Amino acid sequence: MAELSTSAVVREILTGDPELPSDEVIRRAKSKGLRATDAQIRKSINNQRNPIRAQVAAATVAPTVTRTIAPPKAAPAVSAPAAPTPEAPDLASVLGNVALVNTVVGLCGGVESARKTAEAVQACGGLAAFLQHLELVATIRGGETAAG
Repeated sequence: MAELSTSAVVREILTGDPELPSDEVIRRAKSKGLRATDAQIRKSINNQRNPIRAQVAAATVAPTVTRTIAPPKAAPAVSAPAAPTPEAPDLASVLGNVALVNTVVGLCGGVESARKTAEAVQACGGLAAFLQHLELVATIRGGETAAG
C-alpha cells in the first residue's frame, strides 16, 4: 500500500472546512491512515491553512465579485435612440440620431474620442450624472460652465 502524503491529506481535510481546529484535522488525518507525527501534521496545517482559506473564499465569492462592466464598442454619444417599434424603425428618427452622433464626433475630434466620451457617460451612470460631474470639473478648472 502506498504511503499517504501528509500535505495531501491535510489539504483534503482543510478544503472541506478551512476553519477546522488543528486538533480535529490531526484526528481526521490519523483516522485516514496517515502515519506522521502530530508535529509534522500541525506544521502542514499551519503552512496550508491560509492559502486554502483564500482558495475557498475565492471560489465562493468570485462569481459575485468579479462582475465587470464592459462598455459597448459603439455606444451612443448623446442619448440612446427611442426603442424601435416592432414594425420598421422610423427612418426620420434614425437619421436624426445619426446626425446628432455625427455632430458629437465632429466636436470630439473623431470617432474614437466620441466613443470614449460615450463610455464616460455610461460609466457615470447616465447623462444626468455625467452632466453633474461635468459641471463640477468645469468649476474646478476655472469657473467656466459646461453649458457654454
